[in-house]
Amino acid sequence: MAGFSLRDAGVRVHRWLGLAIGLLAIALALSGTLLAATPLIERIAAPARYRISGETRLDAGAYADTAYRRLRPGERIAALSMEGGSSPVIVTLDRVSDRARRQLFLDPPTAQVLASGWADGGVTGTMRWLHGGLFLSGVGRWIVAIGGMGALLAGLTGLWAHLFRQRTKPAAKGPPRKDVAKASWHARIGLWSAIPVLAMTASGIVLAVSPGHAVALSTPPVPRPALSVRHVVASARHWSQGRLIAVEWPTERSPDWTLHFDDSVYGTVKVADDTAGAVSAPALAVPVALSWIGRLHEGQSMPWIWIPLAALTGVLATWVAVTGLLSRVRRPAVRPARRSADRRRRGPAA
Repeated sequence: MAGFSLRDAGVRVHRWLGLAIGLLAIALALSGTLLAATPLIERIAAPARYRISGETRLDAGAYADTAYRRLRPGERIAALSMEGGSSPVIVTLDRVSDRARRQLFLDPPTAQVLASGWADGGVTGTMRWLHGGLFLSGVGRWIVAIGGMGALLAGLTGLWAHLFRQRTKPAAKGPPRKDVAKASWHARIGLWSAIPVLAMTASGIVLAVSPGHAVALSTPPVPRPALSVRHVVASARHWSQGRLIAVEWPTERSPDWTLHFDDSVYGTVKVADDTAGAVSAPALAVPVALSWIGRLHEGQSMPWIWIPLAALTGVLATWVAVTGLLSRVRRPAVRPARRSADRRRRGPAA
């Protein structure tokens, strides 16, 4: 067909995908931005949770003992987070009746309770439910995955169109039109932020379709494990001598403890809770590649620089999605005369 090229096809696919998934992309990018900035927002909104007296960590059993004394009727311990630095120790409590999760923030050197709050409450919880599944169940995760695939393809076709664009000479006189200027900035910022945005989008798609995340969120922990936390950690030490980062309690689906260490070889260790003696083995449930994808997308155990970079990536993705959707919706209809002139101009070159 005269005047048709692969670049034109890429532009058309890019525009139609942007129009189809524009609102979904804006919602996911904006909620992802807020979730990435959650640690900074929480330190400002709830400073009492982070008023620790030191960075020295006790053994995990001391924090578990404090949590057991603070259990309310119907609550069970689900997880224990022992991130280093200036972060408090966080114990997550699961309420079986409605699956609401409460968190205890403990002072690392003393195991005293600093504050408590709901894990999925407020703006942060709303953004987490929106970003993870659009307030829906398992079908919401697939909608997010499909939308992410569309955003990924839109980004790739946008890069294709930019790399193979035909450079036109600027107008001789007069200021540039507003729609042209907006399109130019849309293309520039989209190009500058392409690598981090595509990386976050691709990692989010993988996490959305991976069954491990959905199972972990839908299975309640057991009311009282057979083994103590100290026994479990001692058994896991046969495999890893790294710093303990987190402990996940056995669930009604899997009678195994899951321990996470700062260890490049045995970063995750499982300990069986349904036997008389603890049997530990490297966890094979989560592949190494998937674990690193989760760390990249969610920022788990990442350096402090990840927070501002991830938040900036979300801001740029939101801006590109908004400007692209507005330019598409407000794009004036091309007159037949101009369209014919464009065809005639491209004809000899083709």
